[in-house]
Formats: sequence, C-alpha cells, structure tokens
Amino acid sequence: MKALQKKRFLINAGLLTATGLITRTIGVLFRVYISNRIGAQGVGIYQLILTVYFFATTFATSGITLAVTRLVTDSIATGKSYAVKSITGKFQAAGLFVSSLVALALFIFSDDIGVGFLNDTRTALAIRVLAPSLPFMAVSACYRGYFYARRTVMKTASEQLIEQIIEIAVFMAVSTPMISQGLDYACAALALATTLSEVVSSLYSYILYRLDVKKIAPSQSLSSARMPKLLSQALYIALPVTGSSCLRSGLSMIENVLIPIGLRKYGSASSQALADYGMITGMAMPIITFPAVFIASFAMLIIPEMSEAKASLSEKSISRMGTRLLQVTFMFTIPVAAVFIVYSKRLGELIYGNEQVGFFIGVIAPIIPLTYLDSVVDGMLKGLNEQVHYLTYNIIDSVVRVILTFTLIPGLGIKGVVAVMFVSAILNSGLSLLRLLKVAKLKINFTDWILKPVLCIFTSAVLFSLISSTVISIVLSLTGYCILMRLTNGLTSSDISWLQSVLGHTGQKPIKREL
Repeated sequence: MKALQKKRFLINAGLLTATGLITRTIGVLFRVYISNRIGAQGVGIYQLILTVYFFATTFATSGITLAVTRLVTDSIATGKSYAVKSITGKFQAAGLFVSSLVALALFIFSDDIGVGFLNDTRTALAIRVLAPSLPFMAVSACYRGYFYARRTVMKTASEQLIEQIIEIAVFMAVSTPMISQGLDYACAALALATTLSEVVSSLYSYILYRLDVKKIAPSQSLSSARMPKLLSQALYIALPVTGSSCLRSGLSMIENVLIPIGLRKYGSASSQALADYGMITGMAMPIITFPAVFIASFAMLIIPEMSEAKASLSEKSISRMGTRLLQVTFMFTIPVAAVFIVYSKRLGELIYGNEQVGFFIGVIAPIIPLTYLDSVVDGMLKGLNEQVHYLTYNIIDSVVRVILTFTLIPGLGIKGVVAVMFVSAILNSGLSLLRLLKVAKLKINFTDWILKPVLCIFTSAVLFSLISSTVISIVLSLTGYCILMRLTNGLTSSDISWLQSVLGHTGQKPIKREL
C-alpha cells in the first residue's frame, strides 16, 4: 500500500472508530433510557417489531450501497467521471421504486403481520408508522455507496450520528403523552422517532451529495453519461448480496418470532416471555457487542492489504497478516469476555439498574471471543475472495438457529435461548475459521493467544473485583492483564512494535513489512 493510500486509510479507519464509539455509546445510553421508560416487556415488543422492519429494510435497500460504491469507483478509476451522477441517480430511482412498494405492503398488511405473524396486536401501529421510512432509507443507502466510493467516510459517519441524535430527540419529545396510552403507543413513539430520523438523515445526505458531486465533473448530456452495461453490472453486483441478505434476514426474523412463542410454550406468561426476550436482545446484547467497534475498525484496516497480497499472489504476506490479525483478535476478545463474566451483575446494576440483565450478560459473555472472531474472519474471507463460503456458512448457521429455536426453547425456556446462541457461535465461527486456516495456511498458537490471555485476565479480574467501584475495578483488571501478559511473554516487544506500526506511529516500519 502506497504511503498516501495508507495515510488516507488510517485516517478513515480512525474516524470510523471514533464515530462508531460515539454512536454506540449514545445508542447504549438510549437503550437504558428506553428500558426505563417502557420496561423490559415494551423493549421485547419493539424487538419483535424490529425483526419485521429489518427484513423489510433488507429487501428494500440491500445491495444498493455496494452496487453504487463499485460502479462509481470503477467510473472514476477508468476516467468516466461524467457517468457518476447518472449512476447515482438511476440507483436512487430504482431504490425509491422498490422501497415504496415494500413500504406500501408493510403499511397495508400491518394488522395481518401483527396479529397473524407476531401474535401481538400491539405491534401493528408501530409497523404502520415505520413503513414510510423505507424510501428515505433507500435514498440514504444510495448516497452512502457514493460517499464510500469517494472515500469521504466522515460524511457517512456524520449522517449516522445526526440520525441517532434526531431519533433520541423525537422520542423524548413524544414519549410522555404516548406511553401513557399503552405499550402499543409507546412502541409507536419509538417508530415515529426512527421514521423522522430517516427523513432528516436522507435530506442531510442529499445536501452533502449535491455539494460533493459538483467537484467531480461538469454535467453532461444524458447520452454522454449513458452506460449500456449498467443494468447487467448492477444485477451482477447487487442480486447475490440482496438474495443472500434477504434469506438470512428472513430466517433471523423467523427465529426471533419463535423465541417468545417458545418461551410461552415452556410455561412463561406472555408478559414475562416478552420481558425476558427484551432483556436478552434489547438490553444485554447491545452491551455485549459494544466493544466490537474497536476490533471491527482494526480488521477493516488490515483487510485491504490482504486483498492486495491476494492479487499479487504473495502467500507469505497473507499468512503473516492473517496470523497477526487472529492473534490480536484473541488477545482483545478474551479479556473483554472475562470482564463481562466477572462483573456481569455489577454492570447490569450500573447500566440498567437491573441485576437480571447483568445475569444475562454474564451467561452470554463466554461466546464473545467466538462472535467477535467470526466477524473478523468473515472480513478476511471477503478479502481473499472467499465470499461464497462466507455466505454459505451464514445461511447454514441461520437455518440451524431456526431449527434449534423451534425444538429447544419450548422444552428448556431461557436455557434453550442461550444454548442456541452457543451452538450458533461455535458452528459459524468454526466453519469460517477452518476455511481461513486452510486458504491462508495459518496456525493458531494456543498457548500464547488463548491460554495465557485466559489465565492473565481472570487472575487480574478476580483480584481487582474486591474493589467496590466497578469502573475502577475494570480499569485495573485490564491494566493488570496487560502487565501479566508482558511478564509471561504473551505480549512481546515485537507485538507492541507491530501494533504501533499499524496505528501509524512515526519511526515505525510500514505495515506491510511487519505483517
């Protein structure tokens, strides 16, 4: 990677990490606020609504961002910048058409979906309120693809931040009068906040797009901007992504609908089943996935270099990069999981004022190394042009989750929910990791990457858990972990030098030489 490209990529990765950290922090705080306002049962109902909404958004917008990014990038790279505006406009029109049809269907059949599919009449109103957001979301997805192609990630990051701020502001403004009318109106208040935030973010993206596209090339006539193969190129790029995304999203929707049904069959009351479902999916999981923002940005930093090594047929570079990335992933995720396990109840009390949520955090935390690893490995597989295997493994995982949800939860209750999570994490990450080890010719150092981190973090965490302050205890636990890793040579001077070079410190060797 050239110095200028490396610098730009480092800056973009840093910006995405910072904004991702901000948005996730705001998101967690908003979750806490929501749970305090509408309770765990209300959160559970809204999570059910979101399963349908996410499927609709996948169907309406999936593939648009990738297709626009690829085609705009190719146009600029091949000297056809005059076609950029035409490409973006055509995808915007196509996205509006498809998303409007999906939105209309969602609105018309909201009662049927709420009663016949979700088995809860309180969901129908929120589904109707969410439906109009889909066309605006499609427009934003189109512009997001354009901004990715232009390498202006700050525009996308700022759009997501503004969207979140608007969502919070609207909910806080309308929640008090609507919540008093029942949980259906409470969920509708959240839906209204989501819809209005999508409207504002799409308008914001449109303004940024109009200002930026003028910098590329003067406007051309329609005939000069016409690209005869645009339709076939778009279908080739977007259809596989859309098809696989819709299939997995549909299976995920079925799984999430089956969970509260299975809990009721187990013997839980309807309200308790929804409350447990809400605590796991809407309260515990956002905390579990919060630290992933750090490893995700790090993985994104390395993947393009792996693609470059793949193109240059450099097997040694691929092996070195893959080895380093796996090492860092294990050394990061294991202490994160240990902190959540040791301090789970205290975190539940600190964040939500609810030890039951903390209990779920502690129970689910052991799968953190697997789930985080899976996202990193999947990204590396994409970089190695192994996306077919990646999609296949995800679909297999989704099918297995649906089958296990249907069979285990009615007999095991909450234990069944946890069992499904563990089986899924082992299956998906295991298949992906085995494929990566094969194609990249990697080996895992069990002692230094897994055993030493486990022993060091649990020794430190248990020792400092005696301190009453949760925040201070966690900080000292992680500090002690780093010290113990250095003392046991689990973290070497070479490892530290490599991390500094990746982060772009001056005086270090280029990333490619160290990887």
